[in-house]
Amino acid sequence: MKKNNNFIIAVIALVVAGLLISAVPGYAHRWNKRSREFPTTVITKYGKIQGSETDSGALAWKSVPFAQPPVGDLRWKAPEKPAKWHGVRDGSVECEPCTQLITGSDWIRSSTAEGSEDCLYLDIYRPTHKKKNLPVYVWIHGGSNNFGKAEDYDGSVLALKGDLVVVVIQYRLGPLGWLTHPALRHGDPKDDSGNFGTLDTIRALEWIKKNIKAFGGDPKKVTVTGESAGAHNVMNLVISPLAKGLFHRAMSQSGGMTTDTVVEGKAQAENTIAALLAADGLSGVPGGDVEAYLRGKTSHEIFEAYYALFGTLPTYDAYQDGYVLPGSVVATIRSGKYNKVPIIVGANEYETKAFMPLYGPAFGLQSWWDLRFEVLDGDGSTTLDDVLPTDFDKTLYEVTGYYGGRNWRAKFVDERARALREQQKHVFAYDFRWGGNSAIGSGPAPFDFIYAAGHAMEISFFFGADTSLWGYSFSPGNDFDGRMKLSDAMMKYMANFARTGKPKGHHLPKWKEWSNKEGKEKVIIFDADFDDPLIGMSDEEISIEGIWDALDDELATWDDRFGPGTSAAWGWLPWWFQWSVPE
Repeated sequence: MKKNNNFIIAVIALVVAGLLISAVPGYAHRWNKRSREFPTTVITKYGKIQGSETDSGALAWKSVPFAQPPVGDLRWKAPEKPAKWHGVRDGSVECEPCTQLITGSDWIRSSTAEGSEDCLYLDIYRPTHKKKNLPVYVWIHGGSNNFGKAEDYDGSVLALKGDLVVVVIQYRLGPLGWLTHPALRHGDPKDDSGNFGTLDTIRALEWIKKNIKAFGGDPKKVTVTGESAGAHNVMNLVISPLAKGLFHRAMSQSGGMTTDTVVEGKAQAENTIAALLAADGLSGVPGGDVEAYLRGKTSHEIFEAYYALFGTLPTYDAYQDGYVLPGSVVATIRSGKYNKVPIIVGANEYETKAFMPLYGPAFGLQSWWDLRFEVLDGDGSTTLDDVLPTDFDKTLYEVTGYYGGRNWRAKFVDERARALREQQKHVFAYDFRWGGNSAIGSGPAPFDFIYAAGHAMEISFFFGADTSLWGYSFSPGNDFDGRMKLSDAMMKYMANFARTGKPKGHHLPKWKEWSNKEGKEKVIIFDADFDDPLIGMSDEEISIEGIWDALDDELATWDDRFGPGTSAAWGWLPWWFQWSVPE
């Protein structure tokens, strides 16, 4: 009986305590809310870091160091583990981008560098609830491996809708990320590889494996994803033996780069040296000490000198050094000696339309960036005819853009999917087509013609927010139900891929694996009209040979259709068809 009395007294005490707590305005709500939320201060193996809540309602930890700053003697070296810190690190402020040329309205012409060599940091996003062991979605940004930064990619919406931990990483760019020269080799195979940017991504994954559990992530469910150069870097992780066991799924979005030989890399390094010598007004390296000369330059001097001499920066492909990267992507996959994980490869229908206005004085177009702002900042009445030159030939432009986009898909989706499927199961492919038909709500005019489903367009859909260069795919006034539903569907596919290795979703069309059998369904199509997503499987398969045969037939009619002189278009075709050369 005494025992029962004690129980009754305890219950009464708890009730009274509850009443007292609830009598304090707002206290009970705050206590309950805090008990349900993930803590904002997290303890990593290197120290504590304080996060914050984003505008979208996710938690974020920014500028988390995953390596020591690659400065001084650590320049052109493999990244090392970060140093431990004392106290609580502020995780609410973005770090500087890795050194690159300034981007802006004239980014392709920019001659001034920004950023820092101290840039090996990552941002982490997750929901506020207390659930743990969430799948981890790692994003590697694009930008020809010579520009891009973590702050351009807010992972809040994807983290919330996908119930994921989203990690956005930075890595060394340009000649600081990829430089191979005999003067920099001292016997360590990592350092001697010249693939410092690639090694940065591997170091980030090593950090994630050891620390992501503190943020509620599951280190056994890590998906690496990236777009353009980021997708190229994803494929390099797939073939690198050093990345074995560090990730469990992969997605390559519009990966449009290949790997170079060490000989090709040395030639690029010689160009860098020549640029610095030209900037200094020298005919040769002082004292013949190439390493000392290179290390004596600031990161900004290196970037600016290259631009001053060559008028641009090259695309920085990684090098087939035999240690970090054993060979080319396709050849390594065909050998069967790579990291076999469930994988998605995809591209956009009109990839190269993104570059045609940029490089297209032959078409008479102004800068795509200027055009973007002219239309978006206007009153909405700008039409296609308002922005196109009077002598602009729409048919020629459309034909060139179409074959460029199909060639891109043939090389970086179909060819790789076929090679992967020969070695493994769980290979998936997509063809993103939103943006090419304003009449049904698939993209706004006049962009539906000029850019259509151009390069980088899909990023915003996978992130659920405007994270791409275009700035209009998720702009106000373009928020049609179909577009939003398409984005939600794509995020759901990806979240389940990260969770299970299969892109699927309730009430969504089945995304089937790529099949090498003729006539079988191979790719899923992503599009939308005003009201609904347009998603479904297709048995279309594209080959480089087939594209070139069709293009030859097309070109045979150009003189008759467009008149004498149209062969000048050939001067532009190689720029976006150059990747058709087999690796």
